[in-house]
Amino acid sequence: MSIAIREATTEDIPDIATIHLASKQAAYKGIVDQDFLDAKTQEQYEAKWKNWLSEEGIDVSIIYDGDTPQGFISYGRMQTPPPGTSKIRPQYTAEIFAIHIHPDYWRQGIGQKLIQSTAQKLKDDKHQSLCLWVLAKNERATKFYDYLGGKRLGKRMIEVGNSKVKEICYGWRNISEILDK
Repeated sequence: MSIAIREATTEDIPDIATIHLASKQAAYKGIVDQDFLDAKTQEQYEAKWKNWLSEEGIDVSIIYDGDTPQGFISYGRMQTPPPGTSKIRPQYTAEIFAIHIHPDYWRQGIGQKLIQSTAQKLKDDKHQSLCLWVLAKNERATKFYDYLGGKRLGKRMIEVGNSKVKEICYGWRNISEILDK
């Protein structure tokens, strides 16, 4: 196994789109409207990632085993703070915007490798804390964030397609907690 995590480039967009589509369809099945999931296409995700990769302040890393893409993570400065967070003195400075692992590679440590690599990069950039949002009914993900020591900071309702779903915010006040797992 020759695992490599590196910064994503525009050449990775087809792989990122494939992972994002497969991961979302598998993870969100039974949580959000199935017609919404079924309507998504590779081309739509490629177009979205072309825009997202060009946005300032969003970093994306991709993990490969040899030539096989397995997952990706996007992160940057806090954009969606937890409820009750002070804008003047925020407790969390960084955010993971998305993490998706291709379902063929679930439960193989890929997510942990991506999050730990990201936590180290954020720590090197002088961030001490981070948070992320996850669908409450995505039990695989919530158990993973619980395992990594994330604290539940709040919740909100969002719309995904025709479904209203609850999102939970997880936070780590000390990024080193993730690195120590």
